[in-house]
Amino acid sequence: MTTVLLHSGAAAPRLDPPRPEVRVVRGGNRGLNRARRFARTLLHVMAVATVAGLIISVLYSHAKLVELNGQINSINTELAAAQSEYDYLSTKMSDITSRASLQEVAEGQLGLVKLDPSQITYVQLEDQSVIEKSTNKAGRLLDSVRTAALSLLDGLNP
Repeated sequence: MTTVLLHSGAAAPRLDPPRPEVRVVRGGNRGLNRARRFARTLLHVMAVATVAGLIISVLYSHAKLVELNGQINSINTELAAAQSEYDYLSTKMSDITSRASLQEVAEGQLGLVKLDPSQITYVQLEDQSVIEKSTNKAGRLLDSVRTAALSLLDGLNP
């Protein structure tokens, strides 16, 4: 520390840095304290509201998940029932369309019998032979005349 001597030989008084002048206004600090308390209270209310919002959103999400899981379970039940019905109908269709089942229905209900090879008659037509069926009497008469003419011509060819 440096000491300064005056002309009189006495040490100079110590000088402290000047302090800012503080004015004391009546009620001024109270207003500042109120504003700070209000800001703190507002901050606490906002924090509580944010936490409450998060809790509510989590609870709502959980409720929605439970509802959707219920819907999924009911749809899975319907799907299992439909799959079971499909399997039953597929088995029944296979039974109905099997060869033995068709033969049983044909013989039992419809009275059909199996074809015997001796009952088959083969007809061989010439390349020029055409079978036409007419619907009216005049057409049938002309067909008969034509058939007779063709037979006569066929008989004349040696």
